Amino acid sequence: MLIAIALTPRDQIAGHFGKAATFAIYDQQGQLIDRIQNSGSRELGCKHKKILQRQLAAMNVTEIVLGNIGTRSLARLLQAGFSVSRVPLRTSLVAFLAGGINKEALVTAEQGRACKREKGACGCGCGTKKSTPTAVKVGMLAPMIKGLGKIGGLKL
Repeated sequence: MLIAIALTPRDQIAGHFGKAATFAIYDQQGQLIDRIQNSGSRELGCKHKKILQRQLAAMNVTEIVLGNIGTRSLARLLQAGFSVSRVPLRTSLVAFLAGGINKEALVTAEQGRACKREKGACGCGCGTKKSTPTAVKVGMLAPMIKGLGKIGGLKL
């Protein structure tokens, strides 16, 4: 069982899963196994969060500790089988590893933070319905053919 801890550059528990600078991976004895850099921490959207999830799963991480997480990201992690725990924001890594910090188990997506943007406005298309292509009507072609005089002998 490995634990991934979302961290800021100052080794504090990150306040947001997707914006964590790194994820420190520890075993049950508290030994540092690895660190994963979050190269997409400044990106909008969900693509980099999905990449992080795959990286953590590939390393056999079973628990993720963080300060906060959005409802959709939390739902995705829970569905993938991760245990997710929340601790107070800006808790230092040293204090967390020393013990005495209460972890709150997040077991439903509703325990995550609501998205501050409108649904799907993160730019990745999550949460938005796929639009059906619209049929092109003859009247819609007028702006495209403006300036043309003839097409195949027909006067426009």
